[in-house]
Amino acid sequence: MKKYVYGLFDVANSPFQVLIISLIFSPYFANQIVGDPQIGSAYWQWTVGLCAIVVSIVGIKLGSFSDQIKGGRRNFFYISTLLCIFSTFFLWSCAPGAENIFKCLAIFFIANFFYELCQMFYNSYLFDFSEKNNRGFVSGLGFALGYIAIIPLLLLLINLFILPEQTFLNLDKSQFEHIRVVPVAVAIWFLIFSIPIFAFIQFTEPRVVTKKEDVQPLLSLVYREKKITNLGNFLIARLFYADAIIAIQISFSIFVVKVLGLSVKEIFQLVIITSVIQAVGTFIGGLLNDKIGSKLLIQYSLYVVLLAVIGLVSFQERTVFIIIFQIGAFFFGILQSASRVFMTSFVSQSNLGQGFGLFTLASRSTAILGPIMVGTITYFTSLDFGFLSITVLVLAGIIMLRRVDVPKSY
Repeated sequence: MKKYVYGLFDVANSPFQVLIISLIFSPYFANQIVGDPQIGSAYWQWTVGLCAIVVSIVGIKLGSFSDQIKGGRRNFFYISTLLCIFSTFFLWSCAPGAENIFKCLAIFFIANFFYELCQMFYNSYLFDFSEKNNRGFVSGLGFALGYIAIIPLLLLLINLFILPEQTFLNLDKSQFEHIRVVPVAVAIWFLIFSIPIFAFIQFTEPRVVTKKEDVQPLLSLVYREKKITNLGNFLIARLFYADAIIAIQISFSIFVVKVLGLSVKEIFQLVIITSVIQAVGTFIGGLLNDKIGSKLLIQYSLYVVLLAVIGLVSFQERTVFIIIFQIGAFFFGILQSASRVFMTSFVSQSNLGQGFGLFTLASRSTAILGPIMVGTITYFTSLDFGFLSITVLVLAGIIMLRRVDVPKSY
C-alpha cells in the first residue's frame, strides 16, 4: 500500500516539471511574452540557474535542521509543497507582452524554488516507503506513474481549452488564456494528488545532536582524511549529470519548436507519446535496478543520453529527430529514478534530511552552471550550439561516476 502512496506524489508533481518548466509554459514565455525564442530561452535558463543558487544554500541547511526536530521533514515537506502550488496558480496572471517579463520570471522563480525544496524532502521519504530489496521498483514505479499521469491531464487540457474554438469557461485565445490556464490546472492537480502522502506520513523522531555535529558530520560525509569520500565522488558525478538533465528539460521544448516548428497541439501530442515511453522506461528500469544495481543503470543511461544529445543536433530531419528523442527519453527517466535509489545506499535513517540535502545540493548547485552556460551560449551563438554544450556536463558525470564504488551495504 505505502509504495503506491509514495508514487502518487510523483503523479502530483510531474506535471509541474513537464508542463511548466519544460514543454508548455517555457515556449509560451519565450515566444509570446519575450517575443524571441533565443533570448527567451536564455532568460528562462538564467532564472533557473539563479534559483539553483538559492536552493543550494537553503536546502542543505533545511535538510540538516529537519533531522533535528520532531516532524521536521514532514512539516517542511508540507509547507514547501503548498507554497509551490500557490505560486504556480499565479502564473495565470502572466499575460503576453514584454512588460510582463520580470513579473513572470519572479513568479516562476518562487514556484520553482519551493518545487525543488518539496522534491528534496519527498526523495528522502523513499527510505521510509520502501525496503532494501524493492527500492528500485518503488522509485521506478513513482516515476512511471508520474509520466502516465501527465496523459489524462493533457487530454483534459487539449479537449477543453486547446482544440475548441469556443473554449470551456470562454477563455480569450487572443490573450493566450488557453495556455495560461495550464499552470492553474497543474496547481489543482498537484494539490489533489498530494493529499494521500500528506495523510500517510508519520512524525519522525528528532536526533540528539550537538551544535558542532550540525556542521562536522556534513563535511565528513564528503571529505575525510584529506580525500574525497565515496559519497563525495558520487555527488560530484551527480552534480554534473543532474546539471545536464536540468539543462535538457529547460531548453528542449524551445529547441524542438525551433527545429520542427511544432504547434501547441503537436507539442501536446509529443508529450503524450513521450510520457508513455518514459513510463515504460522507468518501470523497466526500476525492476532492473533491483537486479543489476543503480550504478550500472546510471552509467548505461548516461551513455545513451550523451549519444541522443549529439544525435538531436546532428540529425534534424523530422522522423529521425523524433526517434532519437524517444530513445533518449526512455533512458532519461531511468537515470533519474536510479539516482534517487543509489543515494539511499549512502545514508542512514537518522540523517535522511541531511543526506538528501546534499543530494539536492549536488543536483542544483551546478544548475547554476548548466542553465547559465547553455543560456549564454544560446544567446551569443544559436540554439543548436547551446543544446550541444550539454554534452560537456554528461561526459564529466560519466568520468566521475567511474570513481564511485558501490557501498557494501547496498
